Amino acid sequence: MSNVDVQTIPTHRRGEEGSALVMALLALLVLAGIATAASVAAMGQLRAAAMAGRVMSARAAALGGVERVLATTHGLPRAVVGGPAVEMAADSFGGHGRWRVHDLRIEREFHFLIGEAELGGGAPARVARIAWWMEPEARVARHRAVVESALVKVAPNARLEADSLLAGRQGLAACDSLPLLADTMGGGLLRTTGGLPQPPEWGAGDGGPTFERVRLGWFDRDALAALADVDLPGGGTLPPGCPGCWSGLVFGSGQVRVEGPGAGLLAIDGDLVLGSSALWTGLVLVSGDVTIETGGRLLGFVRAGGTVALAELAVVDGSACAALEALERTALPKRPIPLPRRSWVGPIPPGAE
Repeated sequence: MSNVDVQTIPTHRRGEEGSALVMALLALLVLAGIATAASVAAMGQLRAAAMAGRVMSARAAALGGVERVLATTHGLPRAVVGGPAVEMAADSFGGHGRWRVHDLRIEREFHFLIGEAELGGGAPARVARIAWWMEPEARVARHRAVVESALVKVAPNARLEADSLLAGRQGLAACDSLPLLADTMGGGLLRTTGGLPQPPEWGAGDGGPTFERVRLGWFDRDALAALADVDLPGGGTLPPGCPGCWSGLVFGSGQVRVEGPGAGLLAIDGDLVLGSSALWTGLVLVSGDVTIETGGRLLGFVRAGGTVALAELAVVDGSACAALEALERTALPKRPIPLPRRSWVGPIPPGAE
């Protein structure tokens, strides 16, 4: 039997190779753990990005729903003060999403339009916008005197009356059955003369310079001019109408003169003169002075930034019914109007509607 030389591997070499194998396995485990963590993080980021995308899409849909309601709604509100929110519109979006808009009425003319949207089971997005929605009865009820102005001058034998505010007249229905007017003006609650109200009833306030001279709620000078049924941009004399014929909204600038009968809402950025043969029925809003010449008559309410002067035998017969009829006869849009400047509010908690 031949002798075979066998190299013996030293013990310390075998230990080193074992340690290297263990270290390699540990390194592989660490790398696998890092890769797994990175994969989990990436998946989490993808899910978060997808969720954020759904939330952003839902918010955009909620905002768009509110804007759609503002652009397409016409008529008087169905929601009541102190009552539940009323759904105004709803629709689907994005294949698996749905938006809706509710009207929460917080005062007679102020509303929260609350938009809510949800996409694919994501968190719902809610937004809200404050809107003003003109209500003729509430508009009239905000008057605190038959004539509101900086100064009133009444000549001898002129009459300024406030004793039949809610009574009917020839061709004009009584309005004493309307609860808000009865509560604010019935039983001699309204004075004949008073000072001008504070913004936002009169004057610019937070509305901006276009509200400075003449306004009707949140309709500024420019809106009144644009929506006028009769426009006298350079002043002049308003063509006479007929008794009981309503002219809607008459807007003028400069000096406007009225001769003969007429009815409606007079909004003048300037001065107004009612001649001796004038008989105006309705609501008068003037940035400057109002002069009623001898024998001239006005049935309704007056609000003027300057002086209201009644010559001898001139008459202002206070009538909430005439002012109300004037507003109802205009073509002013009966829809929610967002307040100027900052009207978006939030965040809106769930169940706010």
